[in-house]
Amino acid sequence: MGREIRYAARRLAQSPSFAVASILTLSLAIGANTSIFAVVERVLLNPLPYPSSDQLIDLDHAAITSAGRSVPSGIQMSAGLYYHYMERARTLESVALYRSGEQTLTDRGEPERIRVARVTPSLASVMKVPPTAGRWFAADEGSPAPIITPVAQPVSQTAVLSYRIWMRRYGGDRSLVSRTVSLDGVPTEIVGIMPPQFAFPNAQIDIWIPEQIRRELVWDTFMHSGVARLRPGVSAADARRELSGLIADLPSVYPNDPTVRGFLHNLGLRSAARTLKDSIVGRVANALWIVLASVGVVLMIACANVANLFLVRSESRQRDVAVRRALGAARGDIARYFLAETMWLGGAGAAVGLLIAFAGVGLLVRFGPETLPRLGEVRLDWVATVFNVLIAATAAVAFGAVPLLRQSPLVQTLQQGGRTIASRRGHLVRHTLMGAQVALALVLLVASGLLVRSFQAMRNIDPAFDASSALTFRVGLPTARYPRQPAITDAHRVIADGLAAIPGVTGVAVATCIPLPEDGARFTSMMRVQGRVLPPGTLSPGVAFCAVSGRYFETMGTSIIRGQSIERDDVDRRQPVAVINQALANAYFSAGEDPIGRRVTLGPPSDTLWLEIVGIVPNTPLRALAEPSPVPQLYFPMTLSRAGQLPVGPDVGVMNYVVRSAASPTVLLSEVRGALKTVDVNLALSQVRTLQDVLDRAASQTAFTMVLLAIAAVVALFLGVVGIYGVTSYVVSQRRSEIGVRLALGAAPRDVITMIVRQGVSVAIVGVIVGLAAAFSASAILSSLLYGVSPRDPLVFATTAACLLGVALVACWLPASRASRLNPLDALRGD
Repeated sequence: MGREIRYAARRLAQSPSFAVASILTLSLAIGANTSIFAVVERVLLNPLPYPSSDQLIDLDHAAITSAGRSVPSGIQMSAGLYYHYMERARTLESVALYRSGEQTLTDRGEPERIRVARVTPSLASVMKVPPTAGRWFAADEGSPAPIITPVAQPVSQTAVLSYRIWMRRYGGDRSLVSRTVSLDGVPTEIVGIMPPQFAFPNAQIDIWIPEQIRRELVWDTFMHSGVARLRPGVSAADARRELSGLIADLPSVYPNDPTVRGFLHNLGLRSAARTLKDSIVGRVANALWIVLASVGVVLMIACANVANLFLVRSESRQRDVAVRRALGAARGDIARYFLAETMWLGGAGAAVGLLIAFAGVGLLVRFGPETLPRLGEVRLDWVATVFNVLIAATAAVAFGAVPLLRQSPLVQTLQQGGRTIASRRGHLVRHTLMGAQVALALVLLVASGLLVRSFQAMRNIDPAFDASSALTFRVGLPTARYPRQPAITDAHRVIADGLAAIPGVTGVAVATCIPLPEDGARFTSMMRVQGRVLPPGTLSPGVAFCAVSGRYFETMGTSIIRGQSIERDDVDRRQPVAVINQALANAYFSAGEDPIGRRVTLGPPSDTLWLEIVGIVPNTPLRALAEPSPVPQLYFPMTLSRAGQLPVGPDVGVMNYVVRSAASPTVLLSEVRGALKTVDVNLALSQVRTLQDVLDRAASQTAFTMVLLAIAAVVALFLGVVGIYGVTSYVVSQRRSEIGVRLALGAAPRDVITMIVRQGVSVAIVGVIVGLAAAFSASAILSSLLYGVSPRDPLVFATTAACLLGVALVACWLPASRASRLNPLDALRGD
């Protein structure tokens, strides 16, 4: 075998065009497959970086209200459910609650707005990941969590840092443990540092703070997320059944609690617990599997291409093989003869493919969307390397076996002398491979075309606000320095006035929410309409609500459909007014009912403030750019929020700013920071981006999938064209004598062109028909990734089929045109 490998290297060196074409084709396909497999393996297949991570579940909930409205997921945990599960659930080993937010970190460096997770100390027993330095929280550490009204700011607290901020801000200084820093003005002792693989609930969290959950049974405030560890041998389905049963049993456990009998019963709450891994990666799994399948199709096309090259090469060497057989070479000797070449090609393809994969993974990590979970864990590891070698070895063995399956009879081959005569069976195999390339390429072209159309439809969505020339960022006021409502709103008013005074600024608005928030945070509650009595056993639809400054809609570029906007005077005078979006008007008011002038309120039934609806605005996307149904939303003056006059409301201490300018908004950033420092040197900005960036981020995951599929489709088209051209060129070379005779007998060049093109295009048409059928059958798989376009869109199918046939026509015409210029005497003399 060693001798055959040395001889094979010499033979390949004598055929550099064949060797280079085969290696490049293989390496491109192998590299693409290895790159995407590395992403799929690290994101979908690799366990979460926690001990026995398959036992971790996300405590999500669903509901079907008695009014018939289905809420399949997204209902979080309440304090009452936390204690109910912890004390009664036999399938759960431990339970923890958490919620994410932002706080301002101030110490020896510049103030920085960081992501904070408030967690119950029990999170340690759930995740079972010890700190890399220091300790985790003790069971009695932490301040009480707010339920409806804010609790007093703690005098001091403890915290655990993430490995990321420890290295980035403090350079890995171990003396940081036991040091005190300031978080939102509260002295905070750093008691531990987590290892680099700990990224809960997401990789953006910089610090964890302990929080104690109040024992009071508050069932209608679901403000925390929950995570639990299953007992050994228990599945997520088992826990889901038990927790749903515990929820149904709540009225008998708490018979004297009116909220349990009313709200919770009417809500139809049930457990939607699922594994933590499914919760994190479930929304991207389908897209990643589709991308992996697409590059797998590219590999199949590349294999068909190289197989055709091997067929041509083996047919030209039939006499060489026949002589070896005549001299006594056994079948194993002939196998080594061909496999030696494929080993070189497969090895070279694997090596170059690994380099391509290394670069590809780096690009995917660098340019991948922020919304792709576990992106920071993606790397080219030993599993991806083994995958690279396996697909290269499989391809090499397949190519080496092709000539062995097509050996001609020994006597017939020797009688042909030095001529190479292709059999009808040989042409059939080549045409089959050529048609398969066309069909596979068409499947990828259709998939890519559907995603392009979907992306176009998504970008054509009217978000109901003007994304141009607007900068947005978030500012949080430390509760220790701004403990009460008047001080908070006054500070935001001063900041907004300072920003408005910057040259070039045409508008400034402040709000607790903006469309498509990066962290997905939104405040929701039940809304009641004054004078309306709900039927027994029914609930009002939930609404999202937002506290805003004056002229918020004018600054955002959102039009007023009817009525009027919220003006600055309304905010300053704390006028009980509200503006609703069209979705809320449709959900709460019938077609003939005018919402303008009606009075509504938020929160639990009690003597509270009623808000008069003064205007209606269009729906703006809240959760996603392509929301299946718009979210009902209510806007009111920020001076009424929570500590103002409403019993519930968002925390106006943390506000989103929108600064609109006549020029590029990014050039204002330094002046924005300066204006902020004039109010308070300890304030910091976070989530700084333009409104256009907000829109782009919302479509980034679709764009990422679209680009990857488009690249795969272009590569498939290129390989398919090369395959068509190569097969047609070989057929022309084999029929050189026939063409010469036809031309000598008076055939016109165009007749020769028509004959050759007809044969090639006929194979391409069959491939297109098969490809259309395959794409039609498989297109439904893409439906979850599409928006505004049918998975069987006739325009995409017709356009891609016509495009591929046109390219195939050109690929057949080029060698046919060359053959039509053949000199008959040269062709006959060569024969």
